Amino acid sequence: MNQVSFPIPPTATLRRWALKLALIALICYLVYIVREIWLPLGLALLLAMVLSPVIDRMEARGWKRASATIFVFLSFLIITVGLTILATPFLIHEAQEIQAQFDKYFPNLTKPGLLKSFKEMNAPDAVAEYGSNAIDFVSKSLKKSTSPLMDIGLRFASNLIWVVIIPIVTYYIIRDYHIILTKALLIAPAKHRPLVQSSVMEITTIFGKYLRGLGIVSLANGVATWAVLAVLGVPSAVLLGCIAGLLYSVPYIGAILTVVLTAIISFLGGGFNLMLISVAVSTVLHQIIFDQIITPRILGGHVGLHPILSIIALLAGNLLLGIVGMILAVPVAACIQIAVVTMIPKLAVEVDLPPPTAGPESGAIRNEEALEVAKDIDASEKMKEAVATAVEEIEENLVAEASVVKVSTDQDKA
Repeated sequence: MNQVSFPIPPTATLRRWALKLALIALICYLVYIVREIWLPLGLALLLAMVLSPVIDRMEARGWKRASATIFVFLSFLIITVGLTILATPFLIHEAQEIQAQFDKYFPNLTKPGLLKSFKEMNAPDAVAEYGSNAIDFVSKSLKKSTSPLMDIGLRFASNLIWVVIIPIVTYYIIRDYHIILTKALLIAPAKHRPLVQSSVMEITTIFGKYLRGLGIVSLANGVATWAVLAVLGVPSAVLLGCIAGLLYSVPYIGAILTVVLTAIISFLGGGFNLMLISVAVSTVLHQIIFDQIITPRILGGHVGLHPILSIIALLAGNLLLGIVGMILAVPVAACIQIAVVTMIPKLAVEVDLPPPTAGPESGAIRNEEALEVAKDIDASEKMKEAVATAVEEIEENLVAEASVVKVSTDQDKA
């Protein structure tokens, strides 16, 4: 009988692998122990990714990076805090008025209670059915989404020091962004460094570009919603505009919730006719003007994800973090796709299959990159080259110093 033997690695090799695995396990354990810090640090990193390209452009125009960072960062903080302080009392007042009207018309939020309330208003059966389903849907969606947000908020509120730490960390990340990248690239093996650098630049570009564009589109959507509803005479138009702007960043679900809330508030404030008009106008505004015209121009259409992957990412994000997870799902999935394509290059090949009537030829494969997101890259190519050059110079200096030390040691031994 033939015996199958497997080569046993040397003891030294096994020890090295054991040490590496132990080190990885220790790092994972430490990361888990301090898991409470990753959310605020992640927020600081996201802010830095959004603001850093602005600093790069100012630096290219002659600004010193530290001065540009202070100017942009302080401007961002002043505008954000100022708008929050000015808008909060007004929005709370409008929310209280809506709550009072809602409790007046719908004292019982169970399905039978909602149907009874609609019938007391002499609403048609179809309106009563759809209206009760819509209110029930909004109630359940908000409860499901706000539960993880409340947990996160309570944990964050218990550590108010993060209110100070996040801006400070964000400032230093922005100021030393390219220095941090240069030091990080030194960890990667020299032969893989160009690939790692390109992947990191592409991922940060996707994330930063998506978040900036999403912020602009959401702000524009909120302002447009407020203006249109105010012209129609819908009460609490400012609050609805703010809600529409915040929810617009949540694909699919955000638009549905906005239309449903608009229908409920317009019905409470102006009756059935105002509800029909406001819902029709809101649907046209969100589904046609923004989704089909404005958003593709600002966000560049998409971040390179197939619709199936987008839906899967949204579902996974909703399960993990609710609304916050859905907001971050698409750019995170795009970054994962870049990493996978980098490791498996053949997945980047685009397949073009001719129609059946085109002839007997089989499908031709075009060797084009599936993701062409680096055309309008925010960080300039010069900065990318400077980072690569800095890494090479550091390594050359280290090699030269090691050679000098070796020669000196050999001379001492001689």
